[in-house]
Amino acid sequence: MYLLKLVKYCAIPNKRLFLCNMLKSKSLLLIIVVACFFAACKTGPAYDKATQFAIDEALIQRYVDDSLKVPIKKSPDGLYYQIIKQGAPDVKIESVLDTVQIRYIGKVMKSGILYDSTATLVDSLATKFILNTAIEGWRKGIPLIGPGGQIRLIVPSTMAYQNVVVSALPAANGTPVFLPANTILDFNIRFIKLFKYKKPQVQPQ
Repeated sequence: MYLLKLVKYCAIPNKRLFLCNMLKSKSLLLIIVVACFFAACKTGPAYDKATQFAIDEALIQRYVDDSLKVPIKKSPDGLYYQIIKQGAPDVKIESVLDTVQIRYIGKVMKSGILYDSTATLVDSLATKFILNTAIEGWRKGIPLIGPGGQIRLIVPSTMAYQNVVVSALPAANGTPVFLPANTILDFNIRFIKLFKYKKPQVQPQ
């Protein structure tokens, strides 16, 4: 209604053409707004962990059968591992809040592309972290050995970074490298030291 009054009282030579153009512009704007709304609401397919795990398991099993010449075990939840050295049998991780210190090399399974590694060769300066902050494959795999032990973990993408693209070590020429979604990782881990979680003491009032 406001638009009609505006056209009536303004000195516009062809009011009918002006009004039509204005209405077309408003219609176009409305179409653009609606299109943007649906584009914002559109999402990709939901991540199906069970389906992806079945894909990962088939790839890992083929790799183990065709390429590896060492015995690889499989945990009940689908983590593949080889205990190279057991380590101290009487020192065990008992809580996901325990802190572990490790040295490791991580590669992409089969291609062998280096994904990540400990930045130092000095054990006392090696990577230290609370276990429950690690990927699921590490949380399940590292407790299979004790300090002083060494283990190889072939981690399905469902126990690593799932369908997320993550950065890896840069190439030799400095070019950024990224791991694709659903990447299966192959780790060699040396367990150096365990720091037991100490529950905070409640001070008496």
